[in-house]
Amino acid sequence: MNKPCLSALMLVMTMLAGCDDAVDVEDTDLVVVQAFLFAGEAVSDIRLTSTVPLGSDPDSAPGIDDAAVRLIKDGVIYVLEATGDSGRYVYPGSDLSVLDGDVFRLEVDYFGRVAWGETVVPAPPIDVAMDGDTLFAPTLGFGGGGRGGGGGGGGGFNTAGAQLAATWSNPAAMLHFVVVDGLEDDAEPIFPEQFTQRFGRFRFISEPTTDDFFIVNLLLLESLGRHQVRVYRVNQEYAELYENRTQDSRDLNEPPSNITNGLGVFSAFNSETVPFVVARSQ
Repeated sequence: MNKPCLSALMLVMTMLAGCDDAVDVEDTDLVVVQAFLFAGEAVSDIRLTSTVPLGSDPDSAPGIDDAAVRLIKDGVIYVLEATGDSGRYVYPGSDLSVLDGDVFRLEVDYFGRVAWGETVVPAPPIDVAMDGDTLFAPTLGFGGGGRGGGGGGGGGFNTAGAQLAATWSNPAAMLHFVVVDGLEDDAEPIFPEQFTQRFGRFRFISEPTTDDFFIVNLLLLESLGRHQVRVYRVNQEYAELYENRTQDSRDLNEPPSNITNGLGVFSAFNSETVPFVVARSQ
């Protein structure tokens, strides 16, 4: 499953490789941790990399595939395995649950030391709902007007009213993000040109937001059929790092990190899901 991308956030942390005052260990001997737990889901989003030179693309950081990695919950140790895919680790068993309120410790044994962090699985978002269960797409007849509408004899495409609002309670302005998934493998595309553009099921991941709503409209989507909106509550470790993502090379203060003897973030998320359908209007 494609989880939220941390490339922009890792750029902040890789700046530390050129700042001697920010850390107590050799710059080249740092594990960079991108570790995320999702309530109710398998543990499969743990990635370890080395640091890269200041100014380099953080996505080019070499993965670490030979570390000893373990999760600890209630005193029980769960050993993770490397997938061989650029420093990614998973838990292969079926006896580990990730639930609201669980406290986890992640330990990474590498570079002759143990890097570690702790997180608590947050409660799910509150009062997640949609203001409807069906989004109607008009029957399209493009006669030269194209996707934007108008022109020719095709009858343009008008998105007025072709949207649904996902809402949730957020009085404390906490960070949330939204994932919109298509749930059908062979659904009819909304727009004819998408016959040649689609590869697998549709997925959209929003930027984190402190809002309490997200608008789903036809121009965001690709296909008809069953969909779902999943609203994730963001834990504090991730929120602090996200809020510091704009740091540049002229301001090399140490960014937030909850990894001791390393860099990065170990955090947890929780979510609620609501379904909806995209159908042709009659």
